[in-house]
Amino acid sequence: MANKKGFALIMSLLILVFLSIIMASFFIKSANENNLVKRYISSTRALWLAEAGIAEGVRHLPNNTSGSINDPNHTYNVVTTHLNTSYYQVDSTGGVTLPGAGVVTRKIRAIVKTKDVDPSKFKYAIETTADLVIKGNVTITPAGSQKEHSTLDFADLFSFSKEQIEDFATKMDAPKNKDAIFHGVYWISSDGGTITGNWTGDGILVIEGDVHFAGTIQFDGIIYVIGKLTLTGTADVAGSVLAESGAQVDTKVLGDVSLTYDIAKITAALQYLMFVSPQAVSWQEITP
Repeated sequence: MANKKGFALIMSLLILVFLSIIMASFFIKSANENNLVKRYISSTRALWLAEAGIAEGVRHLPNNTSGSINDPNHTYNVVTTHLNTSYYQVDSTGGVTLPGAGVVTRKIRAIVKTKDVDPSKFKYAIETTADLVIKGNVTITPAGSQKEHSTLDFADLFSFSKEQIEDFATKMDAPKNKDAIFHGVYWISSDGGTITGNWTGDGILVIEGDVHFAGTIQFDGIIYVIGKLTLTGTADVAGSVLAESGAQVDTKVLGDVSLTYDIAKITAALQYLMFVSPQAVSWQEITP
């Protein structure tokens, strides 16, 4: 009888050990599957972060950028390489940090094409949709590099709409009595008041509203006025000046003014627009 009880005890212990092994295996398998699920989810999130990084990289061309979404454990890091005149390579790595389990990363590479603007569409030192009144000490180089009663098509000239360039440009009110230095693309709102400050720099100035320059301007690039333009101060502009105004509004150049048509300065100014609307032309995931 004692032998039977001992045997039953041993069998019970063996069954318990067997069940314990099964349960342990089940928990280990469950834990592994749970970790796999977490890593799969984290990998998917890392891909989304890399995609977000591509969007940010395109927006910040030609600079590198980095950041996080929601919290510091979800990050993207973007490295931009200039391939040639119009193309950039944008590499974005998305990363998800798992507490105690390292970082899960995915990497995307996009080739991005910027847009070149044709400088030859700007043909004159000064061009206006209205009558052009020239008086005073005015020099236009080359001689005859002026056009009045022109039909100016902003979108055709710049290859972008006014809305696109306004969104891209640095926006500001016209500094009237203050000196200002410009480098790049500026969208300037003017209420028609007289500007007596000194403006210098290079790039593209789009001035929305009537403007009267009575100060000093020394500028390389393109000045485009959407309104009435009056120049009575001292101006030295190399590039092109354009005035899009009503047909009954004269464009007046009456001061000590030197306007020089310079295709090189126009070309350099238009380079500032290459990042207005860049487009990704290829996209692939690569091994980090």
